[in-house]
Formats: sequence, C-alpha cells, structure tokens
Amino acid sequence: MVKKILSLIVLLTFLIFPENLYSKIKNTKISYANTDHVVGTEILFDEIYNIDISGGHFDATAEIMLTWDGDVSEFIKKFGSKTIHGEKMDKFLKTIWYPEFLISNSTKKRQKFYSTLSVENGKFELFEKFGTRLTIDAEMPKYPFGNLDLYMEISAYSGNIDQMLFKPGKIKIGHQDSDGHGHVVIKGNWTFVKSASEVQSRSSLNHGGKEKFSYLISHVEVVHDYWDSVQKIFYPISAIIILSMLLNYFFPLNTERSTTAYWRFYGNWVLFFAVPTYKFALNDEIPTTHYLGLIDFLFIFSLLVVTTNLMLSFLSHYYFIHNNQKKGIAIELILRKYLPFIMSGVFICAIFLISGH
Repeated sequence: MVKKILSLIVLLTFLIFPENLYSKIKNTKISYANTDHVVGTEILFDEIYNIDISGGHFDATAEIMLTWDGDVSEFIKKFGSKTIHGEKMDKFLKTIWYPEFLISNSTKKRQKFYSTLSVENGKFELFEKFGTRLTIDAEMPKYPFGNLDLYMEISAYSGNIDQMLFKPGKIKIGHQDSDGHGHVVIKGNWTFVKSASEVQSRSSLNHGGKEKFSYLISHVEVVHDYWDSVQKIFYPISAIIILSMLLNYFFPLNTERSTTAYWRFYGNWVLFFAVPTYKFALNDEIPTTHYLGLIDFLFIFSLLVVTTNLMLSFLSHYYFIHNNQKKGIAIELILRKYLPFIMSGVFICAIFLISGH
C-alpha cells in the first residue's frame, strides 16, 4: 500500500504533463496515384533490447512484410502456392521488380536471418527477418521518468517516389501466440506504451538532390519503469537532504552551546562526501548525457543543501565564539526556519525548468 502511495506521489510530481512523443509525426496526405508501385508494409518486433540512453541506440530483431501488385502468373506457373526462399527466391527476384530497402538509422549493415517470397491474394509478399542496431534521439531529461521513442527509418533505394511509395501498415510488438509463454519482447526496465508509423519523402544526393525516395518510419513508444531508480536514488538522496536539515534542529548553536557545532560540522562533512561517493557507485546505472537531467540535478541539489548548511554553520559558530550574538542568532534563524522553504522553492523551480514547463 505504501509503495502504491509513493508511486502515485512520484507520478503526480513528475508526470502530470508527459511529453507527446508523436507530436512530431508528419501526418501529411500522400497521393499514391502517380507512382508505379504502392508497397504495403507490416512490421513486427521480436526483440528490443540494450536500450542505451548514453549511447543513443538500441538493438532490435524485427520482421517485415512487403506486398505489392505485379505479374504473378510466372510465379504461380513455377511454384503454385508455395513459399520460396534461398537460391530459388534469389533467381526469381532477378526476373521481376521488387522493393529493396536499407535502414537509414542503423549503425551497421542489417543481419538477415532469412527471407521468403510468396503470392497471396494476387500480390507478391516478400518477408524478411533481420537484426540491427538503431540510433535514436535518446533525450530523457526527466529520467528515470518519461517516455522514449524507439524508431526505425526504412528507406527505399530500388526506385524513387515515381517508381515506389511505402504505405504504412501495422506495427506489432511480438507474436500474439507467444503471449503468456514467458517471452518478453522489450528487455530491461521498459514497458511498451503504443506504436505508430508514418511515410515521408526525402531528398537524396542522386542527380543533384532532385530525386526523392520513400521512407517508412516506425515508432515504438516505451516508458521507463522508475520504481527501481526511486529506491536506489531518490530515497537515499532524499535521506541525505533531510538529515542535513535535521542537524540544524538537533544541534542548535548559541554562546553556551557552541561546542555542539562540531556535531553539526562532522555530520554535514560525512553527508557532503556521501553524495559524490554514492553517485560514483551508481555510475553504471545512471545515463551519461550532454544535458542536465533530473538525476544529475538531484545530486547537485543535495550537494547544494549540504554545502549551504555547512557554510552557514561555520559562520554561525564563528560569530558565537567571537561574542557577536546578534549575527549568530540571525544565521541560526535562517538555518532553522527559512532555509527549508528557500530550498523547497529552488527545488520546485528547477524541476519545472528541467521538465520544460
């Protein structure tokens, strides 16, 4: 019950205004009347793994089905209703037009596992299963909260938009008959949210950049399972901040009790060194990014709180031991009454800035 309440509080704090990852999708109407071949598409992701925010990439094993109209009489004459592959398929493909593609956001050549060719309902069906590593714009400033768009850009190269256009179809996550059999498609602390696809026409370097080619872009939106990070990062950092504040209450300073300053000093010194030590210990679990993320801010903020408490405690102790009670009392008042509210305001403002609101 406590876990559910804490999860709800965290969600309300950081995810009230989630980013719409699909707001950038261009829902432009595409005319298929002036192209020679309309290529229907369907994509299924078998595995999505090694999602790396620091590196800006992920690995995927996927299946793609391409369908198009053509003269299927020769295929039916030779193979009937059979599905062909291997050498037979390669030889037959040399006698007809078929859609060829590359993955434009892949870091290496895709690894083909197998491919087949068949005829269904008077159309050619070219199936391929492959594996690849895909680069993405992996920006999650609110990590471990927030969503990530895992996209794949498939580019046609066997003909420009006058010769072929992709037609977006379904994007599937795993085979339906694998549900309930222990197969998890998206590996790691990520959960599938939704999928979408779009088609764009982009210029090429061919013929002075005048030619445009069809691009099929599949989007798979995933959300990070934040509870593990809450336990490992948010609880300890919150504890450090709260303990640093509590030291001001349990060890107040005045002229008669100036020796209690050492307890406050030692406590804040320990907490000061605990912050970078703990961040170093979690280095492998925290993404390294070029921007200031939520987790980076939490560590910086905790250092700011501890350092402020430590410096003001030094100053308060200095005034009390030099019989400047008025200034010492004023600093103690700031530490014990006003500083928690000031730091809370700084925290809230910074959170909204990081969240982009």
